[in-house]
Amino acid sequence: MKLALSLVCLLLCGSLAFALRPIDVVLIGGQSNATGQGYVRNLPQSFTLNKDVLLWHSATLNGGPNSARRWLPLRPASESPDRFGVELSLGTALARRFPNRHWALIKHGLSGSDLHTLWAPGNGGTQKPGREYRLFIETVREALAALRAEGYDPHLRGMVWQQGEADARFDAPPTSAQTYGQRLRAFIEAIRRDLNAPDLPFLYGTVMPLPAKRFTGRDLVRQGQRQVSENSGHSLATPGAHLIPADDLQMRCTDWRTPYPKDDVHLGTFGLLTLGERFAAALPEPRE
Repeated sequence: MKLALSLVCLLLCGSLAFALRPIDVVLIGGQSNATGQGYVRNLPQSFTLNKDVLLWHSATLNGGPNSARRWLPLRPASESPDRFGVELSLGTALARRFPNRHWALIKHGLSGSDLHTLWAPGNGGTQKPGREYRLFIETVREALAALRAEGYDPHLRGMVWQQGEADARFDAPPTSAQTYGQRLRAFIEAIRRDLNAPDLPFLYGTVMPLPAKRFTGRDLVRQGQRQVSENSGHSLATPGAHLIPADDLQMRCTDWRTPYPKDDVHLGTFGLLTLGERFAAALPEPRE
């Protein structure tokens, strides 16, 4: 009898230990300023990457499918291994801000992708989700399932989003910029619904700090961004959505040895590092 009770206790303790592996998860999505155009070679020596943070990214990032769709220590995850996005400073800053918690990031993005079509969430009926929206949801679900298979209890803590340039271009459909605010709000609501996270904090940075002739819808997209922010006072204001200022951030045209000295749209190495830190600082403290 004593042996049987001991075995039961051991099994119960083992089950409890297995269940008590919570991990906080933040999602990253968007277009080229989300995938990231910072240069790994320009990272300052003072920046120390926290590799206790986990990262999962889609096959469109970091060189293709051979390095994707598996949990790895935090590392660059742009379109090529020599570039990075907000993931480096976001994950590192979260680990520094909440040192007693375990963090994981899930990322999918595509340069040049618009909210109007590619990231459109659909309406649950005749209007089907766009390709990037589907890939994003699939990526998140697959990553969460992999965490559970490894014994973690994942909790979605927020999403960061950097996108809008494609909807402001001169060759985008006219309604793309005009209705950006409505589409952004619908996108946030769909993400929360499809991931069963109704209160998911949604953080996004201002886009297109510099005016450019080809972005004829710039002002309308930026106006839509402001309207959706929680405290805007506008009818589109969305609870838990927060616009993070990014107009003052360093651009890629001023990066050291930049191959794009006339780039007027992409954030540079230090701009991305700062934006990631701002996202981490704005993320609400986990409740449990």
